[in-house]
Amino acid sequence: MVHLLMRLADLQSLPLMPELPAGYTLREYKDSDLEPLAKTLDLAFDDVDWTPDLLKERLIEAPDVVKTFVVEFEGKPIATASARIMDDKFPGSGYLHWVGVHPDHRGKQLGTIVTIAVLREFVKLGCKDAVLETQDQRLPAIKTYKNMGFTEEHIHETHSLRWAMIAELLASANL
Repeated sequence: MVHLLMRLADLQSLPLMPELPAGYTLREYKDSDLEPLAKTLDLAFDDVDWTPDLLKERLIEAPDVVKTFVVEFEGKPIATASARIMDDKFPGSGYLHWVGVHPDHRGKQLGTIVTIAVLREFVKLGCKDAVLETQDQRLPAIKTYKNMGFTEEHIHETHSLRWAMIAELLASANL
């Protein structure tokens, strides 16, 4: 199934960074994060089997990923998002990549915090806007992105119906 596309057209009016809850720290990825971050992503995404090798391939050593941010708690990464540049597919845009939060730490705006960190990185890199791809079932993430100003883009014939269904689900869900 073709991923859904969302775009944040204005990087000059980013939302304010929420305050981190007590005990949490926002920072850049470091080598000692490899295994615990793979575990966090594995728990955050039930459709991908994250391993340290896959994390290296898709994020850490990927040539188009320029920075990965993490939120740590008690010395372990429990939320992450990466800044990716894909000029071949999205010229001039920053690509928000693999936003994930450990299930035990959801509901604390940690996904928003790592997302804003990535968006600020795009501003530093001179990107004109930001894009992301997501899936229909990621309703809490979609709601967060919409609240931050991301808008849907219809790039496939199935998108109008899928976005309409998502709007209905979001309107009836207590997220």
